[in-house]
Amino acid sequence: MKDKIKKYKYIFIILVVASIGSIPLFSKDLDVYYDDGIQHIARAYATYLSIVNGEHTEVLSSLANGFGYSWDLFYGNFSTILILIGKCITTTFIGGYKLTLFIGLFLSRDNHVFVCESINKK
Repeated sequence: MKDKIKKYKYIFIILVVASIGSIPLFSKDLDVYYDDGIQHIARAYATYLSIVNGEHTEVLSSLANGFGYSWDLFYGNFSTILILIGKCITTTFIGGYKLTLFIGLFLSRDNHVFVCESINKK
């Protein structure tokens, strides 16, 4: 039993820290419009409009005065798809963005677990 506790001690600590660290993500006062947040939300919104209008999602025609803009030159579709799935769960684009941030923070704990385990073995 002590071996299991020792083995999973770091996983539990990182899980608790990740959960506590993500509490501000769900605050209404969190400014998601700062830095990259607004462009990811706008990109998700433009992709959503392209899907609803039956347009090609690789070129967002609702941008650049209807001429379109190939946003995928700079970012892949994965983050946008996660935001859109989060929008289905939370009903808002901002909620979907916050949920995507939470999932990223929560899943990044695995990398920290591997680092802690490798340090612990030394």
